[in-house]
Amino acid sequence: MTSWLTANNITPYTYGDRVILHSPVGRCLLVADERHVMEYLHGDSRYRELFDKLADYVPLSRQRRVREPKDYTLLTVLPNNTCNFHCGYCYAASGRNGAVLDSDKLHAAIDFFIRFKPQGFSRPLTISFMGGGEPLLSWALVREAVVYAQNLAARSNLRLSVNLITNGSILTDEMLSFFLRHEVRVSVSFELIPEVQNTQRGSHDLVAAHIRQLIDVGVPVQLNATITPLNVGRMDEMLHIAFRHFPEVSSLMFEPVTGQSLFPTPADLRSFYDTYTEGFRKGLSLTAERGVKLVSFAYLRTVFPLERACPGEFCLTADGYITGCYCVGSPSDALFPLTCYGEVREGNVYLNRQRFQQLIHQDVYSRQECANCEVRWNCGGGCFHQYRSYDLPYREEVCRFTRKFVAMLVRYRVERHLCKEPDTDGSPRLIAYDS
Repeated sequence: MTSWLTANNITPYTYGDRVILHSPVGRCLLVADERHVMEYLHGDSRYRELFDKLADYVPLSRQRRVREPKDYTLLTVLPNNTCNFHCGYCYAASGRNGAVLDSDKLHAAIDFFIRFKPQGFSRPLTISFMGGGEPLLSWALVREAVVYAQNLAARSNLRLSVNLITNGSILTDEMLSFFLRHEVRVSVSFELIPEVQNTQRGSHDLVAAHIRQLIDVGVPVQLNATITPLNVGRMDEMLHIAFRHFPEVSSLMFEPVTGQSLFPTPADLRSFYDTYTEGFRKGLSLTAERGVKLVSFAYLRTVFPLERACPGEFCLTADGYITGCYCVGSPSDALFPLTCYGEVREGNVYLNRQRFQQLIHQDVYSRQECANCEVRWNCGGGCFHQYRSYDLPYREEVCRFTRKFVAMLVRYRVERHLCKEPDTDGSPRLIAYDS
């Protein structure tokens, strides 16, 4: 049985007196008695069609992937390296140098991103404005770039969506009208609980009022909360606040903080992750009841199989560099030499393709600890920024968390399925991923 599981990238999990066979590459799982599994392996054909689906997938080597910078469908733009907040856990704070992106460099990056798509390219493109700093401190630049990019995409017969991630402290009537007219999707970083927001970020009442304004005029809003030791045990409370004050919001992101200095010992990080996993599990049930989506990067990595935790980035920094990680936005960042693979100058994008290849090939195949890990295809070797920022004992806790989090989600998906379609005869049940 072990060889069959290994050959087909299938991971078994216990589920009461049954077994769950999880196929991350096939994006499905099967609930069965161990007797059914053994009968299948010994040639019984009764449930062959169900079991065969676990291994019926396109191999990762043949799936669509980023091989060159022109393959990206997401352009991340860091308009500036300035901010009006002072969040203690901010990954970008150490790299702040006050830089503001030159509009000519932004135009050149947009040109490269849109014009280099091959004839007949049909996949949707996205431009996301984020920090760095607070993007709306460079409002004129953002506004002009959105119009430029949308006009260019329309002339190229390409679909383009625009996202903006903001701390929510800056909003004008002009911005509201523009977001609505140009269909800009807005994500607001907001901790929801007043005392937590005011301690970690500030300006709770102002941000809450701006979220309400966005919703009232019809701008799609996602709420992004950073989960830290201060609020990790209060995630259900955060959700109830969202339900009560912002019932129109259909998507929330609860992302666990990254920062070794926030956890005195690896044991503290383990305790944090255990509490987070339990809280996220409760949150999934609460949001499912209301038709709301709750996500995090750890959750999203379980939806599609991965050889690398993220495909890397085509990220334009405020200084005009191209980096492979939006968390690295300045030459003063420690990881800048590893992640910078290009620069915009004199109206052109210049790329170091050797550096790019070195960067994107840091994946499950290049990390020895991933070789036999049962969740490697739901992890992709972990977040590059986190992997490089944490010492080994902390990285081991991240790996432990990932295994536990995936196991929780596998069992949760089974429970949700069986609640909708109760198991009446004990026969094997195949459950395909929906999201």
